[in-house]
Amino acid sequence: MPQRVTVRERIDPATTASLFANYRSSADAVMELVDNSIDSRIKGRQLEVFLQAHPSYFVIETRGGEGMGPAELERNYLRWGGSPKRGRKLLGQYGQGGKAAIGHLGTSFTVEASRPGDGNAWRFADPDYRDRSKLKTYELKTVAKRVAADQGYVRIRIDGFDKRLDPRRLGARLGETYRPLILRAELKMSVNGVRVESPSINFQEEHRFAVHAAGTTLRGWYGIAEPEGRGVDYVPGLRCYKLGRLIAGGEFFGHPNAVQVSGMARLVGEIDLAPVPLTMNKNDFARDGVEWVSVEKRMHALLAPIAKRLAEDELTPPPASAVKTAEQVRRLLSQILKLAEREEVFPGAAAARTQVAERPRGNGHDAVKSASIRAASRLPGEGETRRRGFGQVIVRPLDPSIRSQTVIEHEVTTVVINSRHPLFLKRGGDIWYQLETAAREVFKSMEGASASDYERRVNEVILLAFQLRARRREARSLKAAAQLPLINC
Repeated sequence: MPQRVTVRERIDPATTASLFANYRSSADAVMELVDNSIDSRIKGRQLEVFLQAHPSYFVIETRGGEGMGPAELERNYLRWGGSPKRGRKLLGQYGQGGKAAIGHLGTSFTVEASRPGDGNAWRFADPDYRDRSKLKTYELKTVAKRVAADQGYVRIRIDGFDKRLDPRRLGARLGETYRPLILRAELKMSVNGVRVESPSINFQEEHRFAVHAAGTTLRGWYGIAEPEGRGVDYVPGLRCYKLGRLIAGGEFFGHPNAVQVSGMARLVGEIDLAPVPLTMNKNDFARDGVEWVSVEKRMHALLAPIAKRLAEDELTPPPASAVKTAEQVRRLLSQILKLAEREEVFPGAAAARTQVAERPRGNGHDAVKSASIRAASRLPGEGETRRRGFGQVIVRPLDPSIRSQTVIEHEVTTVVINSRHPLFLKRGGDIWYQLETAAREVFKSMEGASASDYERRVNEVILLAFQLRARRREARSLKAAAQLPLINC
């Protein structure tokens, strides 16, 4: 008789440390903590979230929610990967976000919590949280409750705070991210004592809707933005939320975006996609799932009439001379980047952000094709196909408030220069304006560069271009060799 062997899964505690780096910025980590607060809301009661952001520590205190007692702290909060929220209509699903966010922001923490109706609170601390050599055990201490007995609350203080966090920018982002909840007075927030306000969206035309998709009713609105009311942070397209939390903006649900059709820059709106799952770090929806495909198909049909109207606003193409200049700029920029050994910032190809999903329908119907075309300011990721050569520079009419934009078109990194921008019109789209604009877009996509680094790199391109063109003129006048000598950078 064969011997029966049993094996079981294990987890290395050090694995949890890798989750600490799962954030692009400190603000993203703060959002994860705020999301946990949002999930603790009690229906019919306003939730209050107070944040303190200081150079050496960070505090988030949530009042008016479900709070936590000893059982919840052990079963829910301290359990990696096992979330009671899974399958429920809540933002948290994976049982790791809040714990990982604390480790991202600082080296130690203190948690204090209490449930509604409890007469006291419980506190525990970890002076060296980033030591993940073993799973942690904590001793709970009873402390006085900071709020009224009928309120639940959770207070997290993170010390050894070693990230950069601007309180003013954090407040603005919180207002953007949780705009519907703040407007409905379901959420009250402050950063360092300054109340977080939701930004206004100005529009000429508004259409409210309630449509059925993904097994539920989706509600929102769309319309045409007010031309004079659009600020520098304006992003055309629909803002997509999940349970009142902004997940993705600039969504056109398969219709041409504002870079492809200038009139679409006026489309604006909001929709809550509660049934659509999120990616683990909440930076997007799971776009290959049946829920997103269903939503995209329904919203594409809903927006078709207004998209057709806005497409008629497409302007005449830019002058042929500006288009020719753009190709000269592409060649000049590519040679300069070679000289400066910066070829990698403007690759000839990148993976397109186009998703095409085909879902056959029964009863003999034709297959339904749903395409989502999204502008993406990104470079090819590791392992993606790269083609020799450089990207494209093109001229196209966009909204006047946009100077330029980087997109992926036909798998090629493309810098789009707006022929309707006031500076373009003032300069007539000459080679120096287009070169500076293209250089700004190329270096804007580089991660980790400071403002001074960005300015220096753009300036380097312009200076090298002047030198290169001067040498070309000199070479032609002297009938020198066609190949120019290398410039020492």
